[in-house]
Amino acid sequence: MTPQDQQQQSPIQSVPTRETIREENKIHLFLSYLGNVFGIPLAIIPLLTVKDDDFIKWHAKQALVIFGVTFGLFLISAVLSLVAIGLCLMPIVGIGGMVLSILGLVKSLNGERWRIPLISDLADKF
Repeated sequence: MTPQDQQQQSPIQSVPTRETIREENKIHLFLSYLGNVFGIPLAIIPLLTVKDDDFIKWHAKQALVIFGVTFGLFLISAVLSLVAIGLCLMPIVGIGGMVLSILGLVKSLNGERWRIPLISDLADKF
């Protein structure tokens, strides 16, 4: 058997794992991340109401940590605004949190678990 025949018989492909999302669970994913865009921690609702779906709970925890980190950084930049450097940091923190939330929403609706380096580690702890 030639090497080409072996490749055709057993191709090695890395396929990203995707979870199937039921239509009724998409509203929980929207609540998790979309609340962060408006500055409201709506990720608490899926955490309290969904008991059987680990995928939704994982994304709700991650969205809640994104909200907490963004809120904490926003408070720090508000204190630093007294020194004038915080005035530059506030929009960056707000836009950064919004971008992370929107990317997390898109990834979750595609059935992917998007691990953000420090955020996901914090979310895994609770």
